[in-house]
Amino acid sequence: MDDVDLATLTLGEDETYLEPTTMAENRDIALAMARQARRYLYVFTGDLDPALYDSAEFAEALSALARSSERAHVHILVQDSTRASKDGHRVVELAQRLSSKVRIHRPSRQYADLRETFLVADELGYLYRTVADRYEAQASFRDRKRARELTRHFEEVWQRSEPDPQLRRLSL
Repeated sequence: MDDVDLATLTLGEDETYLEPTTMAENRDIALAMARQARRYLYVFTGDLDPALYDSAEFAEALSALARSSERAHVHILVQDSTRASKDGHRVVELAQRLSSKVRIHRPSRQYADLRETFLVADELGYLYRTVADRYEAQASFRDRKRARELTRHFEEVWQRSEPDPQLRRLSL
């Protein structure tokens, strides 16, 4: 993937198929898509992978998206939020501040065995890993068919999810 300049890829326009293999490549693609999303960002993750999602830049991109319009939103499904809850996480803090626009849910038990992780931006682009703890992935800034499939999958799981009680803001 060394020969691809992510700064030149535009969500919804560039059909370049990417195969990132490192944490840094995955992080850069996730950030680029989050910055370019205009309607929504869906993230399905095992543990809110801090290497990808716990950065000031990523949280700023989510905040900008969430505040960009009345309908814009960020939905995140997290299989296990223990580490994010215990160690702190910028996206969790953002969800606590913008609770109506950035929501974090836990999938129901029927989805407990899912090991995939993915991000979908505006039903246009995606970043997909078959196994959450490995960084071999597929990504595209314009693949409506695959992005739609992942969106439908995400929405199915979201419908059977609930707000994660470990990530609720405690007021003292």
